[in-house]
Amino acid sequence: MEKKSRWQRFKEWWTIDHVVDGVVDIALLLFDVITSPILITIRIIRHFIGDWVVGGIKRFVKAIAYWFAKKRAYRKEHGHGIFRTYWYLILSSPIIFFILFCLTAIMVGVAEDFNQILELILTGASDADWNKFIESE
Repeated sequence: MEKKSRWQRFKEWWTIDHVVDGVVDIALLLFDVITSPILITIRIIRHFIGDWVVGGIKRFVKAIAYWFAKKRAYRKEHGHGIFRTYWYLILSSPIIFFILFCLTAIMVGVAEDFNQILELILTGASDADWNKFIESE
């Protein structure tokens, strides 16, 4: 049995799973450091739900990475070009980006006024209060 060098062991370790895990962990760590909440209850909830959320994100990204790897192997095996394999993604990408942009804009808009809307709902605001809120925007 031949002893493997560190480089060979590192190359064998460098799989799609490990790369996706590393990238997602680093991205979430950076996001966590930048937007870290101070409240202890939020930290406790994030601790218990965090594993579930991170696992879901990793599964989603891995599924996409494996899909592309499988498509690449199929494309190479049959001698197909990139456009022949991914034409529907290439043509629909402007629509996908526009939908993502709209969803992001909606989420940001809701997040900006969420506290005010929640306060109006919880206090049982009258129509005049709602009209005043809408006009202030």
